[in-house]
Amino acid sequence: MKKNLIFSIVLFVLGALVALAPYTFAKVCDVGEKVMKCHWTARAELFTGLVIAFLALLRFFAKSDALFLGLDAGIFANALGVILFPSVLIGVCGMASMHCHAVTKPVLLVLGILLLVALAADVLVRLRGRKQH
Repeated sequence: MKKNLIFSIVLFVLGALVALAPYTFAKVCDVGEKVMKCHWTARAELFTGLVIAFLALLRFFAKSDALFLGLDAGIFANALGVILFPSVLIGVCGMASMHCHAVTKPVLLVLGILLLVALAADVLVRLRGRKQH
């Protein structure tokens, strides 16, 4: 039970960081005359991060392994979005010197990878717990 709580908190924090990063410590470019790609990536990541945080919040109330795995599947799909939005689907500004290219994109990629690692660890712990019972 304690492991479920720890993983839920970790996933919630990572989801919140995904939502907040493009608007705070890994800020994207300001909207000027032209709306840059990083602006749309930030919007997509805001939604994706909030969904991850919400699903992690639902994990606090989950009782069955099937429900945990279902919530984890939803978080997994959104974690893939965290990685794909800045790299493949939308992108960031093309110039390597731009803050969104040098900071925002790497931060989001690391957060997405951390989400996938946390999910993998959760599934392994859950499967190991099944074998012991």
